[in-house]
Amino acid sequence: MQKSQPTKIDSTPVLIPLLLAAKSCVKEIAAAGERHELSVDEWLILDALSSSDGLTMSQLQQRCVGAASSITRAVDRMVERALVFREVGQADRRQVFVHISTLGDSLYTKISRELGRVEEQLNQELQDADIDPATLKAVLEKFN
Repeated sequence: MQKSQPTKIDSTPVLIPLLLAAKSCVKEIAAAGERHELSVDEWLILDALSSSDGLTMSQLQQRCVGAASSITRAVDRMVERALVFREVGQADRRQVFVHISTLGDSLYTKISRELGRVEEQLNQELQDADIDPATLKAVLEKFN
């Protein structure tokens, strides 16, 4: 039986290096989170809440790109640890908003500082390659 030849892609492949870089970033975030008993999903939730005045569960799901059930479980764990709190909507009492607590904000700031070296390294690599970090961020955000 003859081996089939892989299909050649003419353009410069970006997907695999991007995926490997993402895995490396997730590994760094997971390690920082582990030191503080925080999962990657929980860190993403704190990140989303740190720049807002409360988000609904569906908004959190959109921003964190996770399954509704896993986001709900993560928020439940975070409520138990007093990192976030829920509040019933003023206009529509069926809506529930999740807010970051003072403790959650403090933990988010601490972990973000720890991850600062990863951010600095990435920004330096981008600058060395004459790639604007803001442009890359805008392109990547289109995939969410």
